[in-house]
Amino acid sequence: MSESDEEKERMTAQDDVVENEDIAATSYVKGQYSIPNCIDVLKILKDSKIVKDNNHISYALELIKDRENRVIVVSLKDQMDILANWLYFKYRKDRIQF
Repeated sequence: MSESDEEKERMTAQDDVVENEDIAATSYVKGQYSIPNCIDVLKILKDSKIVKDNNHISYALELIKDRENRVIVVSLKDQMDILANWLYFKYRKDRIQF
């Protein structure tokens, strides 16, 4: 096998790893930012009694369909007060647009 063939084989293997990690990171079924992980965070938020209106939790379930929102939810899992404020902000903002 020539040097260029070996290099191509190495690059293909690296590309496969990066692609697989990207799929896992953005997957709505599995991975760090998955919908099930976000639902777990929202359950903790609801149980914490910070969010008093179940409509906000229902709204959050709609928000986590978007992968960028899932990243926010999971990233704020240790800061429920900030997560609740973000959720209230998004809820009010969308309600005003109607």
